[in-house]
Amino acid sequence: MMRPTLHEYNLQKLSDLDCTAISDVLNFTKLTNRAPKLGDFVPCDEDGNVLDEPKNYDKWLSEDYYTEVETTWIRNCSTYQAARSRTIFKGDWEVRSNFNGSVEVYNNENNCAVLFRKEGDVFANNKPITRIEDLPREIEFIDGLI
Repeated sequence: MMRPTLHEYNLQKLSDLDCTAISDVLNFTKLTNRAPKLGDFVPCDEDGNVLDEPKNYDKWLSEDYYTEVETTWIRNCSTYQAARSRTIFKGDWEVRSNFNGSVEVYNNENNCAVLFRKEGDVFANNKPITRIEDLPREIEFIDGLI
């Protein structure tokens, strides 16, 4: 299913005509009118730097590790998990290039590329993007976000 446009989402929710629907419309409008961030696609720290998945992260998730492990590793895994929880788009986004301070992420599932330039410009499939609403509709929100 494609990500709904702002107009489609608003029409769908406003047909319910209740307070929850109005709140949902306002939240969706706020979300889709803001500029996309690299951290919406891939785990990033608070400064917007891409985080690599820590070694043995899956063991940390399953709590299958000894208590005598390095505290730095636990902190790195916790930081990475928090960064993953801040992503809002579905799929496995791969960091394809990181040159001159610019970062491109790519998703094979929907064949979309998004470039974040160090100057703050964002491009999706070679088109300038100023807000999430302008992203290709094939880029879907994670389940439960809207």
